[in-house]
Amino acid sequence: AHIAEPGHAGKGPKGWKRTDERIYEDVSEALYLSPEVDASAIEVAVEDGVVYLRGTVESRASKRAAERCVDHVAG
Repeated sequence: AHIAEPGHAGKGPKGWKRTDERIYEDVSEALYLSPEVDASAIEVAVEDGVVYLRGTVESRASKRAAERCVDHVAG
């Protein structure tokens, strides 16, 4: 039986990382496109690859939705 090799998605070239600007754009777009999150009062900042969301949302559920929304963004 043939055993499938594990995937290599997410393994970039040695020393490569996504820029903060690119992460910022992708996070902002993910929030913009989310039907669950009103991001109009959320500020996005990215520093050394770490995303910070600041602001206010309607509820804890909205807070968790915003976190889930950006959790999948690469970088």
